[in-house]
Amino acid sequence: MNKSWIANGVTALNGFFGGLSMMFSLNGDFNTAAACIVAAVVADALDGRTARALGTAGPLGVELDSLCDDISFGIGAGVLIYAYQLHNLGIWGMMACALLGTLCAFRLARFNVKSDVVHGYFEGLPCPTTGVIIASYVMSGVRIWDWLACAFVVLLAFLMVSEVHYPDNKGASADQLHAKALFICLAMAAVCIILEWTTWAAAICAGYILFGMLNTYMNKRKMQRRANRRRRQIREKYEEE
Repeated sequence: MNKSWIANGVTALNGFFGGLSMMFSLNGDFNTAAACIVAAVVADALDGRTARALGTAGPLGVELDSLCDDISFGIGAGVLIYAYQLHNLGIWGMMACALLGTLCAFRLARFNVKSDVVHGYFEGLPCPTTGVIIASYVMSGVRIWDWLACAFVVLLAFLMVSEVHYPDNKGASADQLHAKALFICLAMAAVCIILEWTTWAAAICAGYILFGMLNTYMNKRKMQRRANRRRRQIREKYEEE
């Protein structure tokens, strides 16, 4: 037996659970649909490790992984949040959820193209995080204002294709991790959990999402200050001459 089928089978489970999630969403069983997305995240986390352990990593697995990720965390998550809440907004809810699947596919394609260039961080919000925060929001039983939920889905979509850096938890980060940003995000998550404990998983995901935005902003400001200081030093040097 070709051992590559084992790792590819684990990858395919990701897409299977994503498709199953959509079926449960259409039947109105939202908690089971959300649980299927969480199961897809587990399969997504295990497939690469399985392939490396068996020594069967290859291009087929890479392409299959991207396709399954879009099924589960782009389209599947979009169908879930639409069926759970955004159907109340009609065409606007449809467009927001369709955008989620579309930009998830774009993000995955960019990731595959730039995998040899980007190291030490994720460029753009990881697709599984999008799936997890939507699933955990649904499982919490909380419903925020419809238009706010719609805006948040659109934000998730654009964050996936943004240049915001997110820690990849694979060792040393290519970016400086600012303690101030971490403290703000932990405080925000703690407040959400205190107000409604069932949101704990969604609050942790939201904290991670906010941390990437704040930390990227702080790093860009730091780089800008360095560049301004360097230009000022060069200008002062020429003026002295």
